[in-house]
Amino acid sequence: MKKIILFLFFFIVTSSSQALEKEKYYSDKFCEEMSGQADYILQDKSRVDCLTDTHAFEVDWADGMKVYEAIGQSLYYSSQTGKLPGILLLIRKDNSEKHIRKIKEVISAFNLPIELVIIDLTANNN
Repeated sequence: MKKIILFLFFFIVTSSSQALEKEKYYSDKFCEEMSGQADYILQDKSRVDCLTDTHAFEVDWADGMKVYEAIGQSLYYSSQTGKLPGILLLIRKDNSEKHIRKIKEVISAFNLPIELVIIDLTANNN
């Protein structure tokens, strides 16, 4: 069921516009599709990008060094909400594979309970 929801989300996002939007646009769309609460504010004023019934998601672009911060952020949000940690990575460049591979390796090596969701936005933007 979750894969169907993510497919529908991906279809809606990629068919609605050829130009890439800001990260918040995709974060809000994802959160809406997951029936979550966008920009959930923790007691310390940190913001969870999307809090669902089961997960606290950090959303980031899948390029650059910021992706590695997503691991810590998702684990912290999980510790503060009691939800499972989640990361949504948005691919906007064709060279994102190395960052995705490294995140998967860390999750696997430490057996982290992080749900990793990847959405490729490059398919219709070439």
